[in-house]
Amino acid sequence: MAGRDDYDYVHTPVPGEETTPAWRIALIIIGGTIAVPGFLMAAQISAGAGFQPALVGFIIGCQVLGLTGIVVSRVGVRSKLSTYMILQFPFGRRGAKFPSLLIGFVLFFWFAILCGLLGAAAAESMRTLLGFAWPEPVLAVAGGLAMVLITIYGFSAVTRMSMIVVPIMAAVLLYGAWRAWQVGDHALLAGEGTGVFGISAAISAVIGAYSGGIVTLPDYLRYARNPGRALAAVYFALAISFPTVLTITALPSILFGKEDLINIMLALGIGVGALIVLIFSTVSSNVGLLYSSGLALATATKKVGYRGGVILLGILASALSAFDILSLFIPYISLLGISIPSLCAIYMCDFYLVRKGDYSTESLLNHPDVFLPGFVGWTAGFVGGLVSHFGWVTLTTVTAVDSMIVAGGVYTLIARRRS
Repeated sequence: MAGRDDYDYVHTPVPGEETTPAWRIALIIIGGTIAVPGFLMAAQISAGAGFQPALVGFIIGCQVLGLTGIVVSRVGVRSKLSTYMILQFPFGRRGAKFPSLLIGFVLFFWFAILCGLLGAAAAESMRTLLGFAWPEPVLAVAGGLAMVLITIYGFSAVTRMSMIVVPIMAAVLLYGAWRAWQVGDHALLAGEGTGVFGISAAISAVIGAYSGGIVTLPDYLRYARNPGRALAAVYFALAISFPTVLTITALPSILFGKEDLINIMLALGIGVGALIVLIFSTVSSNVGLLYSSGLALATATKKVGYRGGVILLGILASALSAFDILSLFIPYISLLGISIPSLCAIYMCDFYLVRKGDYSTESLLNHPDVFLPGFVGWTAGFVGGLVSHFGWVTLTTVTAVDSMIVAGGVYTLIARRRS
């Protein structure tokens, strides 16, 4: 793979000889769902709603993600194109550069944010286990650069990494939940929670947490060898594995009345396991973020190839993670994130309703440089997401879903009239 001009098929469909079994794709997606922010979200939902309502929210929210993931993934399976090449159909050959770079920008900052979280948590783990700790910025930057070294080798490296870290993380998390069950207060499982979350809010939080990840699923599904098995793998990863992960990470937090899973594991005397989960979960999620952001940059400008994009973005994000000011970016990145799920709706509607599955690269040769319906639909989706986010008008109570409905509806209405 390393010797070809279009490394990791940035601009071309993935050929049949480069496809991979569905179970490997499932491991990549599962690895992306096992992340420190997800642990915190599960703990907050279960504390706010109570364990049993939270469990209902986990299951229903992940069912929505699983079914949506199947519909989205089929676009990648059929076209064999990355997310950023797919965006050229509803936005135009040049017009797609803007949404592609926006996705890359948001993923870039989340990579840096997670590196910063890794540095802080790793330092705390070192103090507990060893009695001393390296400076947090050093740990954050070192972790980021290590992830760059994995990601520069493309999809093959991402799959190999997932095959190693996902089973280990699953085993450690299950062991942590079992230890918490042994010594925790079981009566707390029947508690009503603080009332901050209801079942509806829990569902919304779960869907919103992975709505950005749904958009970039074609980056992995384009490598699918068997379409049917690949779609089943997506459903398994999001609708079965993901709620299981949320449940076994929420369980210790309820039993101990704390939100920080890593500190709970340290308190249970499984410090090495806590460090493994901390490092491996950050690696598995961050490698995926950097992989997709590298593809985005390489697609938007041919002057920077995939490897060059990964190295450039990875070094910059790792350096940025060393600064405390990074936490100030989270509200702004979250706001920008409202605009990303609507991109998913636009290319889904374009693929299924406008172009009827014709996503051949040859058809792009006669495609306009800028296709305005894409931008009109995207703007409408962003406005709809903002209106929903602030609670002024909502269709489903889930900001990401409201944004997708508005964007997809407006785009389809305009694009079908233009065709």
